[in-house]
Amino acid sequence: MILKYRFHALIILWLVLAVLTTPMWGADSQKQRFSIAKSDKSAVGPIVPDNWKYHKIGTLWNRVTNFGYAGDDAYVNRTPSCDYPGGSGNSYLYRGSIWLTAEVDGVIRSSQADDHEFAPLDSVHVITGPGARSEEDTYTRYYDVQAPLASEHTPLGVEVIERTYAWSESFRDDFIIYEYTIKNVGIDSDGDGYPDTPRDLKNFYFTYRMDADVTKLPNWDAEYRFSNQDDLGACNANWDWFTYFPDWSKVDHGLTSADADSQMMFMWDADNPSYPADNGQPDDTGNPGPDGTLQSPGFIGFRVLKTYPASFKVSSFHQNHIYNDPATDKESYDRMMAPKVFEGPIVSGGKPFPYDYRAILTLGPLETFAAGDSIVVTAALAVGSDPVRGGIYSLVELVKNMRVAQLIVDANYEIASLSPPPPDLKLELYVENGVTKGVKVIWDNSPLANENFQGFKVWKSVGKTAIGNFDFKPLGLGTYIDTTGSASWPPPPGDEPGKFQIIDRDIVLGFDYYYAVQSFSKPLPEPFGVLETNILANVKYICPANPVASALDRVKVVPNPYVGSAIWNNRIPSDSDPWQHRLQFINLPPDATVKIFTLDGDLVDEITSGEIVRKTEDFLGSSNPSVAEWDLITRNNQEAAPGIYMFVVDSPSLGTKVGKFVIVR
Repeated sequence: MILKYRFHALIILWLVLAVLTTPMWGADSQKQRFSIAKSDKSAVGPIVPDNWKYHKIGTLWNRVTNFGYAGDDAYVNRTPSCDYPGGSGNSYLYRGSIWLTAEVDGVIRSSQADDHEFAPLDSVHVITGPGARSEEDTYTRYYDVQAPLASEHTPLGVEVIERTYAWSESFRDDFIIYEYTIKNVGIDSDGDGYPDTPRDLKNFYFTYRMDADVTKLPNWDAEYRFSNQDDLGACNANWDWFTYFPDWSKVDHGLTSADADSQMMFMWDADNPSYPADNGQPDDTGNPGPDGTLQSPGFIGFRVLKTYPASFKVSSFHQNHIYNDPATDKESYDRMMAPKVFEGPIVSGGKPFPYDYRAILTLGPLETFAAGDSIVVTAALAVGSDPVRGGIYSLVELVKNMRVAQLIVDANYEIASLSPPPPDLKLELYVENGVTKGVKVIWDNSPLANENFQGFKVWKSVGKTAIGNFDFKPLGLGTYIDTTGSASWPPPPGDEPGKFQIIDRDIVLGFDYYYAVQSFSKPLPEPFGVLETNILANVKYICPANPVASALDRVKVVPNPYVGSAIWNNRIPSDSDPWQHRLQFINLPPDATVKIFTLDGDLVDEITSGEIVRKTEDFLGSSNPSVAEWDLITRNNQEAAPGIYMFVVDSPSLGTKVGKFVIVR
């Protein structure tokens, strides 16, 4: 009871002091929260629930599903959907999908994934290690025999085995290879969901539909003016259409007629003439940000690499836009497959007309797709990007990426890993006299055992940029080269044998830091050159803080006053990462509870040691027991208003401490 009275006395004392020192009062103001929801479909007959996995080992991150979709077409809480570079949340793809079309009893029928006309028969399985063709394979299976989510569906009676292949090495981390094995299994005549009636299909087509929407930043709506309304599409049947882009003709791009084989389609961000760029320039091609950095510099492409039978070839490329999608199977065939035409960019008034397009590449027809037979289509989905110059330079990068994908398929995936593996990386706090003074970046020397090993590159990123990318800068000497007479070799030794270590003292407690160490190879024969491990392969995060406290005398609130425009706030809150504000109580013991009050003594919120505001994958397991973070959201789910607040730290082991802080918007 005595403790209770003492506590209230402290509250009253601080109330008086607060009233005397400022006219501001904490209060609540309504704040909109993001909702997060995903649909889940129930299984029917042999059909299993929808399922998906992700490729995140390369520079291109993408979702793989078991119902014929590539990417994630969610309007909110979008997961990786050809995100480039991986981890940025900048998606190049709204949805990729397959169409399978044939003539049945004289009528054109088309099973289209975007109309939910494929149902899953298996989950998506991730395969690594022995038996895998790539560093990370996936396998799944679906069919069109039953399609409970589709309306007025007439099945062809085909089953699709979809395999994907992804790598992390720098020469093959910008694409994912897809292999579709399509079998004519027949239709279901007795309604049990299992095919039981074989039949041949006439004039069979395979179509890939790429609704790219280049690009969508995490804080842009799906229908944002720079997301989907200003795209262009084309294919590589020829390069004659380059004349629409006068600046491209001034570039020695090196693309020749040999690169124009009609096997690839692509989309990119062009100028939305209705709006200037974020930096005010009239032409917003590539979406320059406020500082002129291109936010959408890349080209996304889909290229056919191999088919079985080999006579099953690409026969057309067409485009349509958001308001003239084909409404029927017959219309899809008449407009997008039957005309054996390779369109260039859509033009209006003699100029390319950017809009919300779908790029559609078709193979076929196969005159007879006999019952029980299979065909195979192998293709790559890739992004090519010159992040500084964009435009034609990014198209050149896309073509280079596709050449490597072709090389891998032509070699039947038997291209062994050529680059040394990434080292094992870990971060530790560097502490002197109980105070954190730096971050120890520690990595092992295991890559030296690789015969192609040449050196390490060590990187540091202070948080992320406004568009979600890492901003890596060299740490220490940056590059450590293992050559005779090298002044940079070896890197500083670690505290343990077989370890290297750099102590980074250029830190501020409470700020976010990312570190990565790449291995790179000696120069290898073309087309490989010097190979690097993916910079994201071992990237690690840390938010430095002091060790846990043994007394409460050093408890602090930082920053204080809290300013809404602080650089460590989330500059791009999104539906998947909605937090905006982050205020820290530091130098806590691990058993501390922090209660926050208004000057009226109303409880605003309660947090504990180790609690963090950031909930995304980057920050899992990153909490520090000497810190408690508050997102400025009250226990009533409202945003804390500007003003003075009080806090009470209660530690069963160390006692109680009372303080105050100020929020300034």
